[in-house]
Amino acid sequence: MWEEWSTEAVEETEQFSYWFDAVCGAFGPLQPEGGRRRFEGRMQAMPLRTLHVSSLEADAHTVHLTRRGIQRQGEIRFFVNMLVEGDISVEQFGERSHVRPGDIYLLDTASPFEVTFGSRFRIFCLTIPEDVLRRRLGTLGRPAVSVLRGDQGVGRVASQYMKALDAIDPDEMEGLQDMAADHLSALISRAVNRNDEPPRPTTSQSRRKASLQRILAYVEANLSDETLSVDGACQALRISRSHLYQALASGGLSFAGYVRDRRLDECHRSLQRNPHLPISDIAARWGFVDQSSFCRMFKARFGQTPRMTR
Repeated sequence: MWEEWSTEAVEETEQFSYWFDAVCGAFGPLQPEGGRRRFEGRMQAMPLRTLHVSSLEADAHTVHLTRRGIQRQGEIRFFVNMLVEGDISVEQFGERSHVRPGDIYLLDTASPFEVTFGSRFRIFCLTIPEDVLRRRLGTLGRPAVSVLRGDQGVGRVASQYMKALDAIDPDEMEGLQDMAADHLSALISRAVNRNDEPPRPTTSQSRRKASLQRILAYVEANLSDETLSVDGACQALRISRSHLYQALASGGLSFAGYVRDRRLDECHRSLQRNPHLPISDIAARWGFVDQSSFCRMFKARFGQTPRMTR
């Protein structure tokens, strides 16, 4: 049966705090932020053995999964969410995608992510265990795309399937959960593996691409760690320095350059979202101690100074 949370009967000053606790209780150590003082949100959830089924509708805000949150969560899972109403953008693995009603967006809780709900929204969410879906995701071990378009190809089939699950009586879902998880995982893997793209790369190309994605995923998961280094990445990923450099070079990247650019991206985002936080504090948080060097690199990347961005 459904478990339900609603801010309707909560004091206005406590509504977003209540929503924060409800989301974390249902989905683990996420970080909702940016909600208004008066916040309306309602969630129904049904935790089952294989699937965690939920339906959420709420006002605009942002939800993060941080590296620290990943370390605190009990198990790795995939969130398979269909947008019913509203406007959403999703960022994971260094890529940001816009989500339209009818689309499905995938979140891998093995890596940090950010979901920005730009307006009031409603989503239907299925949480699938890692071992059910991960093995279907090919050499990358993660979705090649974050959003399945609900009006195109296999994404359309998956969207229709989720709409059918959304309409099922809760009492029937328990008996269907294993089948539903298997069917949906098969549809997702078919869609995200991009079977309709041009010819497959050679084995060596595939391996280099897989290595590159593993390296970039590691960097994303440890971006805020001041000890992030080539040696640390090689040790964690069990690869040699030469292998790491070759994989990055295949994507036209260098380790130091990619880390610098991604940290500058985070500074850019923080400057816009934290107008009262000193620029020097934001820069230092992401490892830029020298203010003049930071401003020079920031302007080279974005074409404007940190102060202009703010």
